[in-house]
Amino acid sequence: MASPLQNRIVGTVIVLALAVIILPDLLTGKNYQPEEDFQVSPLRPEVDTQMRRPEFPDNFDELTERNEAAYEGDVVDDQLDHEVDQGLREVAEAQLGERAGRDPANAERASSEQAAPVVEGEAWAIQLGAFRNADRVAELVTELRGQGFAAYSRVVRNSSGDTLTLLLVGPDINRERLEAQLPRLLEVVKLQGRIVEYEPAR
Repeated sequence: MASPLQNRIVGTVIVLALAVIILPDLLTGKNYQPEEDFQVSPLRPEVDTQMRRPEFPDNFDELTERNEAAYEGDVVDDQLDHEVDQGLREVAEAQLGERAGRDPANAERASSEQAAPVVEGEAWAIQLGAFRNADRVAELVTELRGQGFAAYSRVVRNSSGDTLTLLLVGPDINRERLEAQLPRLLEVVKLQGRIVEYEPAR
């Protein structure tokens, strides 16, 4: 059996061990729990999924009416004898190629959509015709630009609702300068042009 001295020593060691473990918690007054590192993801924001009804002013229909340009003139068919001489076309393409090779800005401008330049105030343009075939107009615009003319096209509707593409040269604020170009245009594209008031694209 164990001696009473051994029992006292073992008892004292156990009491001391319990005192070292329990007394700090009792004296501080709070239970110590180690904090775990964790990351909190932000909550997904709430999205309003209800469709809102648009609010329009009372006179909305009056404000949104568009006035489409009406064309009352004659329509030039591609099958008429207004075809451009093949030799002139080749010369124009060669000149356009030379310009595009010398100046990258010209190549970009020639390949871009034929938009009318912006002119403020009263201006004039030469209308060479109205075509049903937009591809033919694009060829003529390229050819005219190759010859040094400021050509562009515009899409309009005639009174019967057909879509036509106008072939125009200009605009210019000097009407006499445009009138001086008419004989050369007749020679190049075999189309009789007429001076019209320039209308900027809407």
